[in-house]
Amino acid sequence: MDYIRQTEVIQWNDGAYQTINEESVEDEYTYLFIDYLPPRKFSTYPKDLEDFAVGYCLGEGLIKDYSDIKSIQLDGTNILVTTTLSHDPEEDLEQEGIVQEKKGNCEHACVCRLLEYQGVNSDNAGGIRSELKTIEPNTSDLKIDASQIIKDIEHLTDEAKIWQRTAGVHVAQLKYEDKIIIREDVSRHVAVDKVIGAASREGYDFSKCYISYSGRMPADMLIKVIRVGIPIILSNAAPAASGIDVAQTGNITMIGFIRDKRFTVFTAPERVNLDA
Repeated sequence: MDYIRQTEVIQWNDGAYQTINEESVEDEYTYLFIDYLPPRKFSTYPKDLEDFAVGYCLGEGLIKDYSDIKSIQLDGTNILVTTTLSHDPEEDLEQEGIVQEKKGNCEHACVCRLLEYQGVNSDNAGGIRSELKTIEPNTSDLKIDASQIIKDIEHLTDEAKIWQRTAGVHVAQLKYEDKIIIREDVSRHVAVDKVIGAASREGYDFSKCYISYSGRMPADMLIKVIRVGIPIILSNAAPAASGIDVAQTGNITMIGFIRDKRFTVFTAPERVNLDA
């Protein structure tokens, strides 16, 4: 199933108009249940959801690597993840400054708290763990040629099949040696989660990987990249000042405004071969 809808529309162009069928992407709510934590709610393009679940857990610091996942089950667009770490709801409640209500020997947060959390999630705000208390600088010696940066964004556009049909999704691309993973989603965060998750499931060495994607680069996106150890991020869009600050602290190479055979290196330029 490709989750594409056709709608009869009127297209107007310089005074002339016609009725055509327009394709648009189907976006659906996805609920992610991780151990005993409150559910997370996302608007997604509901494909590659297992990859998303793994990438989300990695980017949020809930697991260290794919081996920490015990099981992933899909029930429609609901994702049930069990980890070896058995996360408890108090982790989220304490971080948000909410005191858990305990009744008897109940191990779960009360229903009212779970309902409150259904709208607090990371597809547009970096998740509950949107900050890092400490940032270890990335020491990867990975390098990329200037000419390759242009080729990567061109490849990203060429392979964005759902975007080409609907213009309604973001696309992310992860490259590891000669291997490439591409995923699309209505959320730029979820698209990046998907490629990270897919790469983790394949056992890729993140210190030798880099990501290209369509979308701004704020702090919450850079934190995701820092947590998994990816040293380079490319985008055809702009960074936010918060993203530049995090990239500098984490020694991540951030490259933006990649278009028309030009780009801007904002941080850690030593990983770019500017003359190649």
